[in-house]
Amino acid sequence: MTGVARAFGSTVALSSVDFEVAPGEVHALLGENGAGKTTLVRILAGLDRPDAGSVSVYGQPVRRFAARDLRGAGVAMVQQHFTLVPTLTAGENLALARPEGRIRPRAKAARERVERLADRYGLAIRADVPAGQLSVGEQQRLELIRALDADARLLILDEPTAVLVDAEAERLLSVCRRLAEEGRAVVIITHRLGEVFTGCDRVTVLRRGQVALGGTPVRDHDRAGLARLMVGASPADAPPAPPATQPPIPAPTRARSLERLRVDGVSRGRLDGFDLAVAGGEIVGMAGVDGNGQADLEALLAGLAAATAGTLTLDGEPLPVGDPRRRVRAGVAYIPSDRYRHALAGPMSLADNLELGRGHRVRPARRRRDRLLAPVLRRWDVRTAGPAARASTLSGGNAQKLVLARELAGEPRLVVAAYPTRGLDPDAARMISERIVKAAAAGAAVVWFGAELDELFAVADRIVVLATGHAAGPFEPPYDRAAIGLAMAGGHR
Repeated sequence: MTGVARAFGSTVALSSVDFEVAPGEVHALLGENGAGKTTLVRILAGLDRPDAGSVSVYGQPVRRFAARDLRGAGVAMVQQHFTLVPTLTAGENLALARPEGRIRPRAKAARERVERLADRYGLAIRADVPAGQLSVGEQQRLELIRALDADARLLILDEPTAVLVDAEAERLLSVCRRLAEEGRAVVIITHRLGEVFTGCDRVTVLRRGQVALGGTPVRDHDRAGLARLMVGASPADAPPAPPATQPPIPAPTRARSLERLRVDGVSRGRLDGFDLAVAGGEIVGMAGVDGNGQADLEALLAGLAAATAGTLTLDGEPLPVGDPRRRVRAGVAYIPSDRYRHALAGPMSLADNLELGRGHRVRPARRRRDRLLAPVLRRWDVRTAGPAARASTLSGGNAQKLVLARELAGEPRLVVAAYPTRGLDPDAARMISERIVKAAAAGAAVVWFGAELDELFAVADRIVVLATGHAAGPFEPPYDRAAIGLAMAGGHR
């Protein structure tokens, strides 16, 4: 891949990136969230196309970027999020990816096809069980078997171990080594530096869409050096990072009150015995590479899920679970990571969305209600046709401002902000950041999940890193970017 560039609107994902992978090697591709790793390999797999640059596979230039064509050239990709059909068995999922003349294969033939590949590569799997009933590790192995079934010469694995326990991750890495020994090329996107040193030959690091380190032997580096490259503390020969798109948000002086939120020994999903305490008036930033328990913690704090172990309390009382109205009454404001899926009802009006969980059982007349809510929209600079407009018509920034207008109404005791500025333009991001900081200044305990360290450095009083479901830190100002980057890569707890 030479001079590859890709932009999405005004967001530059890749800028003149060179990337080379050789047969017989396992090549690690590193970078923090948003560095451009997934965009790069999606182009290589034909799932996206570059705006500029060239790609060749085994000496043949790629003329048409289509998944079918790249798969025919020997490229297969196991994506970070599973693409299995949950109601189909392992064999049926294989047949769906590579049909052999029948829409639905015979059960015996499908089972034998899975078992043949599973035996060859040591990837144990229950062939007759629907994919949705398989364990996470089995689903990951099935995704890999689907790629191997296509006899891929170049195999791309996007965060393959993010959802696996250590033993399963080690087994997967051993399979990758075996594939390399067979002469295949393997690319692994990972956030676990330990895997780089135990299972990879060369390493490339992307930083904000540019190459910070290009394909050098892993043995020439150490964990701390790679971590510095990932998060921007680069040596002199690395390309300079572009300026942040969002200027720092100066946090006002906040008088901290007594502890408000306490999380004791909580386990669920990826979380294992997680502890956290947040005082009123304090913002605790949650950093870490996606897939390390952030989604589980978000769901627990928002009352969307119950812990399998441990307790969560707000001002000494248990956090409500499973009842949004109780959450609202308890003073918990929730800004979810997916605003369209978990915060807004697109077909409903803006006025209806502002009242979700807070409206009266007997609503006032529409005109009167719209007249009351119109100033709220103006105060939050939600640019729209008016309270009667549908939420689905809003842009990303206006949709997020609508969510905050509802969630920060009154004086919340706890604010759960999951990537609140993701995908927003600088002005909207700054406004939203300032409003959350203001809520903390009014006495709320804030847990801020962030994808960008620069943003967390600007707003957080402390930063906790989630790595493999455990907490590292807390880190306090002045923040040590290299130490935090090392923790994000699993360097210590």
